[in-house]
Amino acid sequence: MSLVKFISKSKNWRTSPKLWIASIVGLRFLLVFCREYGLTFGKKPLDKEHVFLTGAGGGIGRLMAQKLGAMGAKLSLSDINLEGVNETRQILMNEGVPASNIHVMQLDVSKKTAITEAAESAKATFGFVTLLINNAGIVSGKKTMELTEGMIDRTMQVNTVSHMFTIQQFLPDMIANKKGHIVSIASMAGLAGISGLLDYCASKWGAIAIDEALRSELKKDGHYGYVKTTCICPYYINTGMFEGVTNSFPMYILSPEEVVTRILNAIR
Repeated sequence: MSLVKFISKSKNWRTSPKLWIASIVGLRFLLVFCREYGLTFGKKPLDKEHVFLTGAGGGIGRLMAQKLGAMGAKLSLSDINLEGVNETRQILMNEGVPASNIHVMQLDVSKKTAITEAAESAKATFGFVTLLINNAGIVSGKKTMELTEGMIDRTMQVNTVSHMFTIQQFLPDMIANKKGHIVSIASMAGLAGISGLLDYCASKWGAIAIDEALRSELKKDGHYGYVKTTCICPYYINTGMFEGVTNSFPMYILSPEEVVTRILNAIR
């Protein structure tokens, strides 16, 4: 029996709370599924965006740069590994992305002054940034008593604190121009504690909190109509960052291509 026939034959379908709740929940799940796989209408084109992307020297950062470059976006790419981000630039040009659309920078996001300098360089090259993707991240992979002060500090600076500093650099222009999107690459580790990842989990919890607090602030101040935020919380990704991790049913190791596709669908 079709859903339409079922509803039409239900004597109290207009007043049945259970039926209305079930319908709303079903539609919500359908909408989330469509959004994640890019099946919604009216998706935002990304060809006119100026993207500031951290951690673009490899992994999903490089793949995001490739996808965004193919769309025609202006790319300000940064990484602590200058050789890696230059390699990304060469790959993009080999794939047909104009060199004039690519600006690369060496950036250690654990240093506020370096973020400021990189932001100024990006704005001087392509104008104000419309899409900020905080992708740079590190993992120590040590148990609690094996973590050094330096490991803890660097994990928090790179995975959490840097997000606040990059946002401070680009948010004023986004508000002034009434156009912007801020993307935080967090992790499922920011939603549930994992053995051997104490500092990483804490840092990703922080990244999620920054996104939620910023979104609340934008809504309260009346800017969320034109400055959006998106927080991504993937499971383990097969990029080498979590080398040696095995599947744990029902979860599975994600491919970089799958993750990047869903990230860009979420932004759009």
